[in-house]
Amino acid sequence: MTGSATVPAAARAALDTTMRHFVTGVAVLTCGSPAEAEGVTVSTLTTIPGDPPMVCVALRKGSRGLRSLLAAEAFVANGLAADHEWLARHFARRRRPRGLAQLPPRAWADPSPQGAPRLRGAVSWLECRLERTVAAGDHELVVARVLTGAAVAGAPLVNFAGVLQGMHAAHPTYPEGKQ
Repeated sequence: MTGSATVPAAARAALDTTMRHFVTGVAVLTCGSPAEAEGVTVSTLTTIPGDPPMVCVALRKGSRGLRSLLAAEAFVANGLAADHEWLARHFARRRRPRGLAQLPPRAWADPSPQGAPRLRGAVSWLECRLERTVAAGDHELVVARVLTGAAVAGAPLVNFAGVLQGMHAAHPTYPEGKQ
């Protein structure tokens, strides 16, 4: 496979632009105790259905978010709602406080069954336990087992061409008892 050092800068810039033209959902991964709660905004979360259900997410090597997930027993992938751009931007900032006090109390939902912090108003959440990491360039792929989760009707926040935007599509209907 050809390394990025051999790709001319102009071609690399065009490739980066093209890769941002795939629509992705925006999630915040949260973990930690109330005093040390952490979060990191991602648009690389991929669900892997099957037995067991899994997720995969790419995080920059050495990042605060990766270190926090590696140290946590469980984390929650919070699928952000269309009106949660402020949360995506907050957790994307490198310099932010730790702990639940970094956000207004109304921003937090009850913790997950394993005690990981959750964000109120998310259109979906998955509680996960780290299974392994895989080096991938200047990132690590975090592969985690899904322990539990839930979804509610609502419009998601998506990333397209580097711009966060609410997706205002028709709301899905859920089978009895699935909301």
